[in-house]
Amino acid sequence: MVARQSEYIRAFLGGGDDEDRIATAHFLIGAVFLAVGGLMELLAIFSLRFSLLPISFGRLEPMANLTLMLGFAGVSLLGGVYYVLPRLTGARLWSVDLARASMILLSGLVAAGWFVIGLGLGGGRQPFGLPWWMHVPFALALILPAVVVIGTITRRREPRSFVTIWFVLGGVVWLPLLYLTYFASEIPGLSRLAISYTDLFFTAGFLTMFVLTVGTGLAYYSVVKEVDVPLASRQLAQIGFWSIGFAGVWWGSAQIIFGPGPTWVAGAAAAFGVAFPVGALANAANVSLTLEGRWGDLAEKPGITSAVLGLYGAVIVAVMASLGSFPTVASIVGLTAYWEAVEYAALLGVGTLLVAGLTIEALPRVSGRRLVGGGRAKTFIRLTVIGVGGVLLTLAAAGMVSGYSWLAGSNSAAYVDVGQGWGMGAAAADTLKLLGVAFAVVAFLGQLAYVSVITGTLFTGQAVSQEILVQNGLHDE
Repeated sequence: MVARQSEYIRAFLGGGDDEDRIATAHFLIGAVFLAVGGLMELLAIFSLRFSLLPISFGRLEPMANLTLMLGFAGVSLLGGVYYVLPRLTGARLWSVDLARASMILLSGLVAAGWFVIGLGLGGGRQPFGLPWWMHVPFALALILPAVVVIGTITRRREPRSFVTIWFVLGGVVWLPLLYLTYFASEIPGLSRLAISYTDLFFTAGFLTMFVLTVGTGLAYYSVVKEVDVPLASRQLAQIGFWSIGFAGVWWGSAQIIFGPGPTWVAGAAAAFGVAFPVGALANAANVSLTLEGRWGDLAEKPGITSAVLGLYGAVIVAVMASLGSFPTVASIVGLTAYWEAVEYAALLGVGTLLVAGLTIEALPRVSGRRLVGGGRAKTFIRLTVIGVGGVLLTLAAAGMVSGYSWLAGSNSAAYVDVGQGWGMGAAAADTLKLLGVAFAVVAFLGQLAYVSVITGTLFTGQAVSQEILVQNGLHDE
């Protein structure tokens, strides 16, 4: 009975190598987490405007963050890494069993985190609100993929490294380091200010040093392989990699520039925050130059369209994050819905489009099934762009209205912007928040369309010829 179930699972995930089956499993689990996390995020945005839910925003938002960041983005992008590594290195994954164990451990911990946070047992820290004792297994689950990736790259047989190798190696190594820094702030005696900076550093770092870094690397691979064109510039890729990897993270600290922190933080956030749009623009320009003369090929390749739009969206998000890092703007948008808008667009806009940019093109290759309904993939892209774009505009505008209301209230002596005055300023943006809820519904429908593409392909897709890894002695023991 067990052997028959094992054969069924192997057939369901594709008849190719173990590397491709483990990538398919990551894509499927990531899609499930997107559906769950997308619903949680929709309810969290709804609770910003209405107090009708039995669970407050303070619990919904950490649950959504945990599901979307580590469940969807983490699992899906790691699946993409496992997909491209054998094809770029000519070597088998260092340990498929270790990759499978990290996937199961990470998925199980995310599910356990729902109950811990929902029952009020968490520590209350952003972005996850987990208790300290859950950080240890999470750190382990994030270290294991780095071991697999480093082990695979050290065994590579290809003499030259494509730029994707830099991006995926940097992302999977930086992620556990970011999480260990986040975990280290649980040290007793650390000031609340230091903890706040650590939390913001992790959130910003996850979105730039992992999601955007790995997602961009996978986009480079997909564009070059699927369109069959050479990469325009390795130098632009290097600029994008180093700018995003080391300086883009500073937009996190910009959210509390006018707090009780040291004065040099404002200057550092403004200066280094500029690196975020510079890196994002370099990557978007590189892909645009690569596709020069081949834009017509994108009509039948929704995955590549998704990846390109994700890179363009990263430029918009980066500009808004950098703009909010300057002290004059930060004095208005700090601690407002403006930063909720930036984080939402970075994760559910840029992150989702970049993930889909690889999975939509790779899934038929690893599963041996034809992609179900090309129209679904296009619907996903359309609804995601409209929905996430709408949330970004409305919540960012709501943040600016609230910020100006607080400043006006204080400067005119109409009210003080603390206590009840805080609520008066926030209420000035209620209409914009309501529009944000409507756009979030559209974005959620787009997320469901993506999930239907992944699950529909695996469950009902017609059998097609499957890509088998045989190059460069890949099957050698």
